[in-house]
Amino acid sequence: MVRQAVLGLCMVLAGSGNALAAAESGQATPPAWRIAPEVSHYRYKEPGIMKNEGTLYGIVGSYTFYNAREDAADSNSTSWSTIRLDGRLSGGEVDYDGSFMDGTPLSTSGSDDFLFDLRVLFGRHWGPARFCDAAYAGLGYRHLRDDSSQQIGGYRRESNYLYVPLGVQKGFDLTTRWNLALAGEFDVLLIGRQISHLGDADPFLPTVRNWQWPGFGGALSLDLLRKGERLNVGFGPFVRYWWIAESDVSDDGYYEPENNTLEYGLSFVLQF
Repeated sequence: MVRQAVLGLCMVLAGSGNALAAAESGQATPPAWRIAPEVSHYRYKEPGIMKNEGTLYGIVGSYTFYNAREDAADSNSTSWSTIRLDGRLSGGEVDYDGSFMDGTPLSTSGSDDFLFDLRVLFGRHWGPARFCDAAYAGLGYRHLRDDSSQQIGGYRRESNYLYVPLGVQKGFDLTTRWNLALAGEFDVLLIGRQISHLGDADPFLPTVRNWQWPGFGGALSLDLLRKGERLNVGFGPFVRYWWIAESDVSDDGYYEPENNTLEYGLSFVLQF
């Protein structure tokens, strides 16, 4: 099911992309579209309590709108203000290593994880630039659904994060045809909402809802791109991280422990 959804989005996002790419390609404006199928190793951990770990397959797509070109003080430089629509969809199976609520050790495999991330980003792009080619800030929504309800003692968990992403990007021309693009991002959690369907494991248990705050995240990526007249093609490693503090206590007396998520992988990049 998850793999079918990912393949479906690949077709839909054949017109979606991340366009904060380098203006060194010689085009009037930088590429507006970015499509990047990816594979990653995913680990969600509640220290001392449990761990989910496995492989995710997905796609990232975005499109950047550029305003009318503005000539900078330097006649050889150009800058644009930008609005970028950004989306990510991924999924796969993870293994659980933890315990039952009474402390009895429990290990299972084959739980379904499904994740999507939507953002709108406002920024500035310069070309060429000495320090960074692009900077942006915006608003993002991240949703993770972990479904272990088919496993012994398992249940569905939904994580919802509303956050502010802040990022920069810098490109380097290695040759006339090859470019190296570095990107870094820091994410500030505004509010998190955790929903745990404990009734999947025991019909006498409630559905628990907890608020989570504070938290932060970050991401680093490196794209090695071969520049073409209309299409840039390449690949690049990436790493993403989230840390979320312990939640409040629900009316039922349940809380969500402090947790962290580490994800690293490789993407295949298309820009045009």
